[in-house]
Amino acid sequence: MPNYSTLSLASVFMHQIALHEHNGEKKFNALLTDIPVELDARDLGFLTDRFSDALEKRALNVVPSEHVDSPSPGAVVSHLRTADLKTLSQLLAGRLVESQRLNAKTGLLVVADAVLDGTPGVLIAKVEHQEAMQAEATTLEGGLRSISIKRIPDLVFGEQTRIYKIAVLQATDKNPVGIQGFLADIQNGGGFANYFLGEFLGLKLADEPEVLTERFLDKMTEAIHQSSLGADEKIEAQAALAVDIKSNSSFVDAESFIRTHIPPSHQQDIRSAAFARGVPMMSFTKDPKRISARLNNLRINLGTEISLVAPPHQIGSQGQVRVERDPSSSNGELYDVTIKGVPLESVTNSRPR
Repeated sequence: MPNYSTLSLASVFMHQIALHEHNGEKKFNALLTDIPVELDARDLGFLTDRFSDALEKRALNVVPSEHVDSPSPGAVVSHLRTADLKTLSQLLAGRLVESQRLNAKTGLLVVADAVLDGTPGVLIAKVEHQEAMQAEATTLEGGLRSISIKRIPDLVFGEQTRIYKIAVLQATDKNPVGIQGFLADIQNGGGFANYFLGEFLGLKLADEPEVLTERFLDKMTEAIHQSSLGADEKIEAQAALAVDIKSNSSFVDAESFIRTHIPPSHQQDIRSAAFARGVPMMSFTKDPKRISARLNNLRINLGTEISLVAPPHQIGSQGQVRVERDPSSSNGELYDVTIKGVPLESVTNSRPR
């Protein structure tokens, strides 16, 4: 993944996407602009920070889709060659109006020249309008002090403004179309609105959910194993990892997993190790079918040629298999393994592991 803090913006076009009703029929219209937005350095920096933060939290790799006939990828490639941002932004605004559903939000389409990790590209984002009240202290005649309130109906890019969807697209020689990028859909959590990703941008996820889910399991396991967590804490975390992936939730989220299941003093260590190994650090739609057999049991290998296999939900402080530090161990490297409240069904010989 790129370093999203390196994102920088140059020319920025914004077009309003409004919903109008005529003779009882609702439809979206694009109110097109002809010149870039005027932004001083401070405002441009604020805008850039909002975009980079959104990408850091949610972005996944995207590539052109062979199943959608959208002019957007070709138009972006053309712009990167000819530098006509006005034409590109107006084409994209028209395409967005054609693509989005009536239940989609109104707002602004932002199209900007961008550089990410030193590579030129195009940033495309959809943001919402906000309403706010501005309070200002005033002094009335006679010295009486008061507060005047003014409604601001079309506030954008405030601290609470939701950047619903954002993409950064860059040229590449890795596919025939010549474009790839990164997309975040904040509105849909771990999912992606089909109209925005497919019909509007003409893209698809570079990795299918089953690939992302397998990577999440493998690389988070590596991050846990290499950490300074104690053996009992590693077992707890590994069991929780399997339970999270097997849960009924449609999504998995690395940040949420770390906050919930990793002790606070070790969270940054695990987070950095996971990120360095390519763990998707945002919420994404999961599909565990490639790893389902691996999730059914957790194997604990002990240093005395003893191994134990049990379902993940039965291992840890809340299960029947508990691993705790041996209080008599001077260096803290010995552990007591306790199996509580289970029947002994049979004892058989087995193959050596």
